[in-house]
Amino acid sequence: MYQIEQLGEDLFRIALQRHLEFSPEALRAPTNVYLCGPAPWALINAGHPSVHAEDLSHALSECGVRADQIDRIIATSWEIDCVGGAQNFPNAELFVLSPDMFAPGDLEMIIERRRAALRERTSELAAALEGFDAGIVHTWLERFYPRQSRALNFVPLRQGARVRAGRLELQVHPCSGITAGHMALFDEASAILFSGDVALSGLPARMDDAAGYATSIERLAALNPERALPNHGRPFERARWTLVRASRFLTNTLSSAASALFNGPTIVEFIERDRGYELHEPVELLWNFELFKVLFDELVRTRTIQAEGEGVTRRYGVDVDDPRAEVRSAGSNPSSSSPS
Repeated sequence: MYQIEQLGEDLFRIALQRHLEFSPEALRAPTNVYLCGPAPWALINAGHPSVHAEDLSHALSECGVRADQIDRIIATSWEIDCVGGAQNFPNAELFVLSPDMFAPGDLEMIIERRRAALRERTSELAAALEGFDAGIVHTWLERFYPRQSRALNFVPLRQGARVRAGRLELQVHPCSGITAGHMALFDEASAILFSGDVALSGLPARMDDAAGYATSIERLAALNPERALPNHGRPFERARWTLVRASRFLTNTLSSAASALFNGPTIVEFIERDRGYELHEPVELLWNFELFKVLFDELVRTRTIQAEGEGVTRRYGVDVDDPRAEVRSAGSNPSSSSPS
């Protein structure tokens, strides 16, 4: 399940369409791997180590390239669907952002932190929400975040470093606010930007710092790119305008959020009322919870809204007054909920 799109001379987008059952909507968009030539061939990202392995191998063959001809892989982050698939290319050098310039790296430690944080949040949701199926989430987490190497050999990259990928000479631009070790790659000659997990339309799939993320978008727009090639979804022409639009969307989302947080909802209530995800989609609920927690906590930090309570029972809004308010039960109506 893949599509191949030729973007230029010896530059191909391989859109890997396979995803795990129960994956959140944000991860169902095609995962892009970019093949850059001519030989020695390079990949921008390597896909998921198991979900995408077979499809990527077939796609490369269709492009006339064998796996053992891949000379290097440049991973735009330490996320499993960027760096994880590198294990399927043992002959390739791996390049990853590493500000401390330390190698080899304990990839399993990085993945386990993410895995453990999501497990903990899953347990909180299961304890608070009647009918939340934690078993589905735990099974998905084990499959999406399989065990990884504790001694990953890689070439560390820092801000401003340059690395070749076929005809392209890519400059490293770290992007804070998304995930640890995230970077974009820019080829000045062609004005092509490999934009990583920066969302070119809507909200990103992952975010750990809203203010840092907003700054990253602005810095990438300042490069004046003409084409943006993201990790997920379709490429965009008029890349600078697209990034400016993405920045405005994020700003508008944050500035208008207060009006949507009437009756001081919990994040779960907000998701079910305004986003439409329900208990029978537990992975979707978890994934959106993590994203909106970052956004709402940023609004609290900037004193745009108030918050009371802790964990999944924390309420956000301009009319919050009770930190002890309980999360709604599975059968209650979120739209009519109010602090106890």
